Amino acid sequence: MRVALANSFNIPAVKTLDFVGIYDNPETEEKEGMVAMAEGLGITTLTRDDYGLALTLGGGEVSLLEMTGAFAVMANEGIRIPPVAITKILDHNGELIYEYTPPQGEQVLRPEHAYLISSILSDNAARTWMFGPNSALHLPFPAAAKTGTSNDFRDNWTMGYTPDLAVGVWVGNADYTPMIHSTGLSGAAPIWSQFMQAAVPKVTGGIVRDFTRPKSIVNKVICTISGTEPSNYCKSGKTTEIFAEDQLPLPPGADLWRKVTLDTWTGLEASSVCNEFTEEKMVMRVEDSWARKWLGTNDGKSWLESHGFPKKISFAPNRECNKNDPQPDLQITNPKDGGEIDKMSINILGIVTASGNFGNWSLEYGKGKAPSKWIVLVEESNAEYKTTEKLATWDMLDELSNGNFSLRLTLHGAKGDAIAERIIFVTLNLPTPTPTATPSPTSTLTPVPTATLTETPIPTETPSPTQSATETDTPLPTETSTDTPIPPTETPLPTDTP
Repeated sequence: MRVALANSFNIPAVKTLDFVGIYDNPETEEKEGMVAMAEGLGITTLTRDDYGLALTLGGGEVSLLEMTGAFAVMANEGIRIPPVAITKILDHNGELIYEYTPPQGEQVLRPEHAYLISSILSDNAARTWMFGPNSALHLPFPAAAKTGTSNDFRDNWTMGYTPDLAVGVWVGNADYTPMIHSTGLSGAAPIWSQFMQAAVPKVTGGIVRDFTRPKSIVNKVICTISGTEPSNYCKSGKTTEIFAEDQLPLPPGADLWRKVTLDTWTGLEASSVCNEFTEEKMVMRVEDSWARKWLGTNDGKSWLESHGFPKKISFAPNRECNKNDPQPDLQITNPKDGGEIDKMSINILGIVTASGNFGNWSLEYGKGKAPSKWIVLVEESNAEYKTTEKLATWDMLDELSNGNFSLRLTLHGAKGDAIAERIIFVTLNLPTPTPTATPSPTSTLTPVPTATLTETPIPTETPSPTQSATETDTPLPTETSTDTPIPPTETPLPTDTP
């Protein structure tokens, strides 16, 4: 708020008027709306019945005198004293004929609110973004100031005050023709600045006062970007701001960036009546539809990135879900959660229905309690089961290894991002199969070749002829040697004949 008002940003002004309203609500006892507030500050010219949100940007006609009087209320700590032109009348002899007696005044603005406005409009650092550090609004003593420029440069305004003097300057053409590139800062502010620097010391006798801070103003540390008390997710830094003690900043839970528990079926914030299908998610607390739309543009994404937010964000829901909101009924009744499966095949039983927005469902399984991969058993079925029915048959379990498995039943809504998910854990514990007995092959001994002993016959003596003996070839023994036959006796040589 400080930055927006000090820099004359239009959109926050329009949003503020949209929030407080333009006209009074006749059904309430207290006067409300911008027109009623302006009347309390002494502005009497806002009499039409067709004002729109542009009223806060100059869409209504006001006089310089009444506008200056309205700023004087803030200078006077919220007390209004009607402006007067004549304070004393003397005759030609110096005798007092008339002297104005100031009334006690009416408290039309809380002192805390008047001080908050004065603090913002006198904060040179806050307005540096738009006006620079050494603009004509920066005086050598505390002074609040506000500029304004109408369409086509027809009107230049600078309004400002100290605790002792309020001054308004209007610059324009008498015939209401446009000026050439003249703004409140370049056209009216220099006049206001010079006059204030000359007049304030004279009015105060050279002792210029600062604005008096009410005791009911307190300091609070806030998250810079949201204005709330800082949460753990405050991304833009912190600063100290002042508040009326009975109007403190919103709590950390209302910070711009926060973690919420969402009901995944409705997208609303979870409550005691819809807390079965939930997820924790970081969301941005932006309710305005135009702001949400802008954050989806390239400029909006750049802004998010520059402030440390992800480019793709989710927005906080505007309410909690209640008993009248649709809810799914998603159950796996067989097998039981935490149960054991010891059969090769099992029928999965359950309920899949919803009191509204029913779309389709799927059934999957995966290894372990946090599967990295899911295998589909049923894909995108639109069959609705309001009582316990067979959802699928999980078979061929003998092809899986024993251990922990997860079963996931997921229901998607017909519209939007509605989703509900039920996961149970089971243990597969199939018995180890006993192998079928088969005859073992009989081992056949292959004979190893061995040396065969062949008995060699013992040769018998053959009668020798009378003249000579003939040798007979004898077979050689294989392994066992036999006795070698005795050679025949030597034949006597013949004698010489006489």
